[in-house]
Order: sequence, then structure tokens, then C-alpha cells
Amino acid sequence: MYLRDMSTPNSLVDLFFDLDRTLWDFDRNSREALEEIFIEIAQPNLPQPKTAGEFITVYEAENEKCWKAYREGRITKELLRPLRFRKAMERLGFPAFEGMEALAEAMGTAYVQRAPYRTALFDGAIEVCQALKTRGHRMFILTNGFEEVQHIKVSRSGLEPFFDGVFTSDALGFKKPDPKCFTKCLVLADSSADRAVMIGDDWECDVQGALEAGLGAIHFDPYQRESLSSVTRRISTLRTLLELDFNQR
Repeated sequence: MYLRDMSTPNSLVDLFFDLDRTLWDFDRNSREALEEIFIEIAQPNLPQPKTAGEFITVYEAENEKCWKAYREGRITKELLRPLRFRKAMERLGFPAFEGMEALAEAMGTAYVQRAPYRTALFDGAIEVCQALKTRGHRMFILTNGFEEVQHIKVSRSGLEPFFDGVFTSDALGFKKPDPKCFTKCLVLADSSADRAVMIGDDWECDVQGALEAGLGAIHFDPYQRESLSSVTRRISTLRTLLELDFNQR
């Protein structure tokens, strides 16, 4: 977690962005890293041949389940990292085999070492952040990701200059959508719910969590899924943010 000097008052709305799947193209970056890891580490050690595509499909499903368990406090991040890889191998039809646990550990370690260094962003991310910063908005990142990983993504992808602070659930001690995650972040950012807007892709974590904490919320939905609410503003491109009145709730 880091903060810039925020001694200069600003009457503009403070903007809080989610990172993964909002600015940083998680799916693209993750899949590229997973393909490398599968070919280099997993494929030579599996009892039967499988393709990287087959593995990535089941991994993504198991990863979502493991992250849900992590958000709900049912597993730790130390367990999450290898567990999602072991579960993916099980879903591929492999019963427990000698070296399976060690392979899951190795894949989990390699993923954390490689994926954060990928730099693909959603279309318009740099342009929009630059424009909003130029307008005078204070901007922050509020993410459920791990402290040691998310800062790498922000720095390596070129996002760091635009943000006055990066807050991770890891450092805050609370995970979105817990209102305490938002309220603690607001205190550290010297902001308040009535002058803050959360922008993110996850309906439960980013939108509902922010609304319950009293913030405004904008749902970033690049794949234009059916909106879960007609009340909350929904955008499909980041550039749309440049057309919005953030004071509107």
C-alpha cells in the first residue's frame, strides 16, 4: 500500500478503481502466463497428455471458486496459490499421483512470479487515467489482490503515475465487498463516501460493496452482460468515463 502527498485540498470527486478486469486485463495476462507455465512445468510431469487450452479452461473455473473461498475467509492466500492448480489437475481427470502436490506448488509459485509482470491493459486505460488526472481528480486503486503482486502490476503496466494511492485488501485487513474495506480505505485516502466513486467490474465486490458503504458506484462491464440493476450506472468502455458527471449518484 502506498500514498502520495495529499496535502492539497480538492473539491472534485475522488475516483477509486478496481485493478484486475477493470484496468489491468487479467484474463489476457493470466492466460498468457498459464500457457507458458503449463507447457514448461506441467506438461512434462503429467501422467497423461493434455493441452494448455484444456488446462486453462478448468483452472479458471477452479480459480474463481478458490478466490470466493478466500474472500469469505475459508482459506488463506498461502493455501489458495497451490490449491487452484491441484483442483484444476483433478478436474482434468487426474487422480492423485506422485509429485502432484509438488507440481501444484511449483505452478503456483511460477504463476505469482510471472503473471504480474504482464502489461496488457483494457483499451483506453492510459488515455482515460491521464485525462482524469489532468482534470484534477484524485485517483486510487482499491483491489482484493495480494500486496506483493498488485503493486508490480501497477508499476510495470505504466499506471502508477496516475494514482495517489494503491490499497490492497491484503494490507487493509478487509476484503471487498466488506464495507469496512471501503471505509478504512476512505480514511487512509483522506476522502469520504459522499465524494467518492468506485469503478469496477465485479458486481458484488465493487458495486454492491461500494453502495453499501455509501460510495457512488459505476459498473464496468466490457462484455456487456445483462445489468443486475437499472439504478447503477454501467459502462462497457473506459473512455465512457470521460463523458460522465461523477457527482451524479
